Amino acid sequence: MEKKFRVLRIIGTIWKILAWIVLIVGVIGAFGTLLTSILGGGFMSQMMRQYGQQGGPWATRFGVVGGIFTFVVMVLAAVFYFLVLYAIGELIYLFLDVEENTRLTARYIAQLAPQAYTPAPPVYTPPPAAYPTPPPPTYPTPTPGQ
Repeated sequence: MEKKFRVLRIIGTIWKILAWIVLIVGVIGAFGTLLTSILGGGFMSQMMRQYGQQGGPWATRFGVVGGIFTFVVMVLAAVFYFLVLYAIGELIYLFLDVEENTRLTARYIAQLAPQAYTPAPPVYTPPPAAYPTPPPPTYPTPTPGQ
């Protein structure tokens, strides 16, 4: 059976591929942020000392804690966008499947209709006999002098 709406099927597939790309790039970006914050966490305290400020213990911890927090947020955002984009692709396929199933059901019912619902042959009934029209009423004509 022919598949209709080929372009919509391609668009649905593109949405699904885009969802996977967003998930992979988002997770890789989250790991990059985490590694940058862990490996470069001491950089902030070095920079503060270079400019004459006291870089307390918060400078190093903020880099690591901030990196972990950013990692979690980025992974959650990537998963959320993945689900939304993948759902759009699946929704397109759902509509296409509903259309296809409706078309198949209509074709199946059309094939069953002559077998299951054969109408009885028409029976000729002549029209009812016309009633005779009554003769026009006759009124006695008055005679002069009466």
